[in-house]
Amino acid sequence: MMSNLPGYKVSRRQREDKSTLTEPRCPFCEALIERPTDVSYELGEIYGGRCVCGAVYTCDPTGRNLGEALMDALVLLTGFDWQEALSLTPEVDYEERILNYDVRNHKLIPRPVMFGVRSYTAKILFLRRMKN
Repeated sequence: MMSNLPGYKVSRRQREDKSTLTEPRCPFCEALIERPTDVSYELGEIYGGRCVCGAVYTCDPTGRNLGEALMDALVLLTGFDWQEALSLTPEVDYEERILNYDVRNHKLIPRPVMFGVRSYTAKILFLRRMKN
């Protein structure tokens, strides 16, 4: 037993549950979020959802098309008003957070999976209106 060896101490403290680090939570309010779903509107579908705090999120399953995910999130944030969505300014009108996401298991990934030089991890993009 290692506790009998000189220089070793055994802690009786309970270990932190590491699974909480991968739970899909909103970066603004820490609430658990639902799995992204297809939200239909007149011009198509958005793969995302809403948090209880008012933030919206969209998912880019490839991790390489964040421009489309950003536009989808802006449209979702403005209630499908493209005119207003295009007029919003980052860090003035809204806050943005991007997290690595495991689509299949609905979990956050602390670090992206690397294949060669590129990262091919799905991304989940969160937007929340700034409080004026």
